[in-house]
Amino acid sequence: MQLAREMFASFGGEARESYERFGNQDFGLSVPSPNGYLLQRYLLHADIHVGSRLRLWTEFNSSFENGRVGGPQPVIDEDKLDLHQGFVEFEIIQRPEVAVRLRVGRQEIEVGSGRMYALREGPNVPLSFDGVRAIAQTGAWRFDAWVARPVTTTPGIFDDSSHRDFSVWGAYVMRTRLGHASVDAYYLGWDRQNASFDKGVANELRHTVGARLWRNGLWAYDFEGMYQFGGFGAGNIHAWRVVAEASRGFAGRWNPRVRIDFDVASGDRNRSSPNLGTFNSFFQSGEYSGRAQLLGPSNSIRLEPTLTLAPRRNVSVSTGWGFYWRESEQDGLYGIPGNLIVPSNGVPGHYEGSRPIVEVAWTPNPHLSVHLNYIFVFNGRFEERSVHATTTESYICPWITYRF
Repeated sequence: MQLAREMFASFGGEARESYERFGNQDFGLSVPSPNGYLLQRYLLHADIHVGSRLRLWTEFNSSFENGRVGGPQPVIDEDKLDLHQGFVEFEIIQRPEVAVRLRVGRQEIEVGSGRMYALREGPNVPLSFDGVRAIAQTGAWRFDAWVARPVTTTPGIFDDSSHRDFSVWGAYVMRTRLGHASVDAYYLGWDRQNASFDKGVANELRHTVGARLWRNGLWAYDFEGMYQFGGFGAGNIHAWRVVAEASRGFAGRWNPRVRIDFDVASGDRNRSSPNLGTFNSFFQSGEYSGRAQLLGPSNSIRLEPTLTLAPRRNVSVSTGWGFYWRESEQDGLYGIPGNLIVPSNGVPGHYEGSRPIVEVAWTPNPHLSVHLNYIFVFNGRFEERSVHATTTESYICPWITYRF
C-alpha cells in the first residue's frame, strides 16, 4: 500500500486455534483437565518502509486459554493483548555486494538450527526480546550480533516488559554454499539472577561457543557441538552438547524420508561440588520432544528414528519413536525452558522412557494449514521412584492456522 512518495506499507496477521488434551500431564503431578482445553492466538502486524533504508515493524499479540482446570499455565498460555514486536530497522550499508542493517526495539530472535535460539511457535504465547541487533550479509556469508533482554509475559493488557534480572547477547556467523554443505559458528552469552537447577539456586553467568555443519537435499545431515563455561554462584560451569542428525529421501510412492536423531547434553555429576555440569539450551525449539514439550535436552540422551511420508503434494505424515536417558544419574529432568521437572532425589538409573509420536499436516492453500499431533509416553522407573509418576502419559492436539 502506497502511503506517500517513497513510503509504503503492508499488513498481515495470523489466527491459530488449538485444542489440547493431556493424559497424566507432568507425570501425573498436574491437576487433570479430562475434557482438554482450547487455545487461541491472534497476531496482527504492519510493515512500513520509508525510502530504501528505513523500516518500521509493529506486531500485536492476543492469546487466550479456555477450559483448563486450574486456569492458564503461566507465561505460555495467555496474554490478552500486548506488543509482540515493535522495532525500527535502518540499513547502514546498502551496496550490491553487501548489506548491513541495525534493528532496535522489541523483536524475535532465531538463529541456526533452533537448538539455542528458536521462535516459541508451539506455546500459545510467542517469545520476543527488547534489544539491539545487527545483521550483515555479503555473498554466502551472514553475520548476526545482538544484545537483549527477554520480554516477560504477564496475562493483562500492555503489561509486558523487559526482564530486569535476565540479559543475553551473542554473535552468529553462517557460511552457505561451502561445497554441498553449510557451516555455522557462534558465541552466546547469558546472565540470569536466581537461576534454578537440581543442584540449587544461584546467579548464572554462562558462555556458549559452538559450531555446526549441515546440508539439505536427498541426503541431509546436521552435526552440531557446543561447549559452555562460566559461573554458577561460587562454582564454575562446564557443560556440553553434541547432536548428530541424518536423513535420506527416496523417490517413489509417497516420497518417503527416513531420519535418525542422536542428541546428548551433559548433566551435573557431583552434588557436593559447587561446580555445575548441567547444559543450558537457552531458548531451544519445542520440537525436541514434540509439540507437547514434555522435556528439554538438559541432562538428556535422545535417540529417535523418524519416517515421513507425503501421500499427497500438500499432505505429510510423520511418525517416530524417541528413546530417552539421563546423561548423569546425579541430575534431574528439565523442561524446554530449563525448568526442573523431576529432581534426581538420589534415585539411580539412566533410562527415562520412550515416546511414539505421530503428526499429520495438511496445507489446502498458502494461507491455511491444518495439523494433528499425538504423543504417547512410557515413563521409566526413575520418574516413578523419584516423584511417584504415572507409568504413562498421552497428548493430543489438533490445530488450524490461517495466515494472511
